[in-house]
Amino acid sequence: MNLDSLLLALSGDLVLAVKNATRFAHFIGLAIGLGAATMLDLMLLRFVGSRRITFHDWQMIDFGARLVSFGLMLLWITGIAFLIQYAFFDPAKLMNEKIWAKLVIVSILTANGMFIHSIVMPRIRAQIGQTLFAGMGRAARNAFVISGAISATSWYAPVALGAFSQLNNTVTAIGILVAYAVALVAMTLAMQIVMRVASRTAPVAPAFAMAHPDYQIRLTYGS
Repeated sequence: MNLDSLLLALSGDLVLAVKNATRFAHFIGLAIGLGAATMLDLMLLRFVGSRRITFHDWQMIDFGARLVSFGLMLLWITGIAFLIQYAFFDPAKLMNEKIWAKLVIVSILTANGMFIHSIVMPRIRAQIGQTLFAGMGRAARNAFVISGAISATSWYAPVALGAFSQLNNTVTAIGILVAYAVALVAMTLAMQIVMRVASRTAPVAPAFAMAHPDYQIRLTYGS
């Protein structure tokens, strides 16, 4: 099959072509957002104990957060495109309550993303040269943990809803959201446990660090 034949096959049905392009972009948004969010959670876990955040670490964290935002933006654009397509060409799909439950979850994810960019990220930048929770009170630590739990749960939930097609028109939005809430509580408790274990078992290495918003030198003895 040459290029012309491939393009003809893809564009033969314009509605189907747009639908497939939207679905592809939706999957890309999920892949980027989910992958970057998971990477960020694992990266931040490294700084729960005695490891100090360097300026290079901050750059990686900031880049990961931007990727998450890009993935979330794609989810919204493609999700709205799906709703428009359903409204004009397949109105029956709008009766699927799984769609509306997913919309609520992505809205929660978006609100949490705004909190992370306005509160969490500036605080992480301020911790350059220190450990993640150095000088933080219990409320601030809990806010970090809860926002991380919301991020992890809310990114995996849409993937799960998309994977299990048997949920289409068989469960209510309320039922899905109750299951989501239970998963969110479980994730929060699990992250609290992991944080406590990591902070207690992390090796303490004597270190001297000088931090500056644009430059940092870190000398760690024995490494």
